[in-house]
Amino acid sequence: MAVENSTWGEELIANELNLKLGIRGSPRTVGKYLAHGPRPIPDPSQRWLAFARNHAQTIVACDFLLAVTARFRILYVFALMEVGRRLILHFNVTDHPSSDWTQQQLREALPGDHPFRFILHHRDSIFSQQLDGV
Repeated sequence: MAVENSTWGEELIANELNLKLGIRGSPRTVGKYLAHGPRPIPDPSQRWLAFARNHAQTIVACDFLLAVTARFRILYVFALMEVGRRLILHFNVTDHPSSDWTQQQLREALPGDHPFRFILHHRDSIFSQQLDGV
């Protein structure tokens, strides 16, 4: 089936086997028997965990948390954490976060001579490209 349909992947072949022949199997099992064999396992030295371990002292992560007050008012808590020591470097609260406000928080938390090279954040519009430049 894989030879005749070279563009099919493991999942499609597994579905066809189940649909046409009643043979149930996972795509992973199908991958073992394909001509090209199972997918190669990535080099462990190049995985995210290795990167994080090697560069943890130079990585900071930031995010917004929601806090609901006793009067049901929504507040946004900005938190900046050093990944290596798992230390909160900075936090602040606002009821209307903006990209400019977030940039100012980073300026306050990370002075010009900081040792950090990487910042992790969501792809939210509040984390603008200008923020990455800052």
